[in-house]
Amino acid sequence: MNKVKDKRIKAQQLLQESKVKKNAKIISVLFWFGSSLYIYSTDVGFSDVYSWKPFIFFILGPIFSAAVFGNIIYALQKIIEKLLIKALAETKPNLIPPLIVVIFFCVLIGMFLVIFEFSKALQLLLH
Repeated sequence: MNKVKDKRIKAQQLLQESKVKKNAKIISVLFWFGSSLYIYSTDVGFSDVYSWKPFIFFILGPIFSAAVFGNIIYALQKIIEKLLIKALAETKPNLIPPLIVVIFFCVLIGMFLVIFEFSKALQLLLH
């Protein structure tokens, strides 16, 4: 009975992990689209309609962003969770969820800035 229950718990944990990873990739793609749309709309010479640059920014960019930045976001989330649980599990376990939310939100803001600067660097490289 315990083996079946352990397998069920393990399967649920794997399902939850895959959902978290998928959400991290979605977040990174949305950040990429937001920064790319801003850069694409503000630079007059860059936003030619008949150019290969939009293909790179809006087709290849999100794929790259999901693969690289999505995995970074996922890893940072896991590191934050593990560190906070390790540090506060015995003394103040009720502070863990709100601290995870606040710290992860700050990390997401930082990741947006990193993605934005990366897309600006890519734009300069393509010019």
